Amino acid sequence: MPKSLKPRKLEVYALHCRNEEQSVDYAAAFQAIAGAPFEVRQFQAGDKLVALPGVSVQDDTVELIAYEGPVGVNPLIFDAATGDERYEPLADDQIIATRTYAIVDLANKETIVEFNQRGAKARDVAEVLEDTGRRIGLGDKFSVELIPSADASFLQALDRFGRIKVAKVKVVQPNFDWHDNYENMNVIGDQSHARMVELVAVANRNDSLSKTEGVVEYIRQMVARGVRNLKGASVSGVRVGESADTTISLANYVQHQKVSVRMDQHGHVIGTEIREKLRSFLEARRKARELT
Repeated sequence: MPKSLKPRKLEVYALHCRNEEQSVDYAAAFQAIAGAPFEVRQFQAGDKLVALPGVSVQDDTVELIAYEGPVGVNPLIFDAATGDERYEPLADDQIIATRTYAIVDLANKETIVEFNQRGAKARDVAEVLEDTGRRIGLGDKFSVELIPSADASFLQALDRFGRIKVAKVKVVQPNFDWHDNYENMNVIGDQSHARMVELVAVANRNDSLSKTEGVVEYIRQMVARGVRNLKGASVSGVRVGESADTTISLANYVQHQKVSVRMDQHGHVIGTEIREKLRSFLEARRKARELT
């Protein structure tokens, strides 16, 4: 019996690694993380555990497998035929996990992450990489950020607003320093010794923020130019021809590719297939860069 096909979305993120004021050797850092003991490559925040048991480095490519799940939760099994239920006890070091696959392009400092509704997200992967790097001696200030690569459709959605009530933008420290682009926020970040700066603009009652100047134009330019340290942006207001408020967020407009992959007999993505889809997408992006 053929295995069923399921849609998956592969999302693109810019990779930023830092170590205080020093630039990071990405290849050496990921080699060190890959060589760390498995028990070091996991991070628990509250009742959630995220682990990276699979980290493979080959040339400028890193393949990752992340597992995410709640700590201290025993699965509840329901029998639809009898109406009975039971709990399946787990050992203290076991969790009900969901796998997430990712691939890293070290040369272009880009990461592609399988979007998994229940599994680890890009921010979780970044958090484990950062925590592992600090624990294995890459530096107490070693940091990792995965920044969503904005899709052009975000600008199309932005242009539909007739009145903008609130605009928010969030930028993180670039790979090297705060002077790469956009002077005003970068000066604030640099002088504050900040990891991230967020700006919020709110319009007067019954008025609108400017759509051609200030923070809205700032967001527009950063998205259009593909600024790689734009962590997040959102705009709230009323669209042309509508009366209800609407909010658009950069988190919902990430560059991506939709693929179909087969599921195994347990209802999980077949690992070899999703890894091949990630590699193909990565290579296509590499070739596209060579042509520009």
